[in-house]
Amino acid sequence: MSNLWTMTDANTGVPIYAGTALNLAPTRANANVIFANANVAQAFSEAVGVYGVDTEEASNTQVTPAATKMAHAGWVQRTAGMGAVLTISANAVSYGTNSFVTFAAGGTGSTPANATVSVATNGLIQSVTLNSGGLYLTTPTAVPVSGNATFTLTMGGRANRTQYETLVAAGSMTGNGAVII
Repeated sequence: MSNLWTMTDANTGVPIYAGTALNLAPTRANANVIFANANVAQAFSEAVGVYGVDTEEASNTQVTPAATKMAHAGWVQRTAGMGAVLTISANAVSYGTNSFVTFAAGGTGSTPANATVSVATNGLIQSVTLNSGGLYLTTPTAVPVSGNATFTLTMGGRANRTQYETLVAAGSMTGNGAVII
């Protein structure tokens, strides 16, 4: 323990250098912002948050599913990568209307994906064109405006990848701040 961090699970205890993962200056104000942060930093295509993890959280998967991914209790940085939808396709013998695809969930940044559905005169889907891939933490759900299509998406970049790094290993942590996800 030092003047750079405390072992109190609160924004005031976060290691002062934690914000450097997002090219932020190592200040107390920047460390406070990154505490339990799950927001997207689109400029870096990732979401970075620092959590105080006690021994129970680190060892009990009922407390947090992330427990099996952490090496140690203490201050843990969670980095969730992002990526765009690279391809989209509809299942065989799908019907619908000329329309757009609705993308939901996936922890998007401010740029959602956009795709267009083209159908034959009988309503059979002929093609699905990806106009823009958006930016997502995890694979979004793609839903047709109408019809029976099920879409398959291929993601790029670092979507669906989450990394946990122990910044300060510790045997104890006081307080009970946000639980790491």
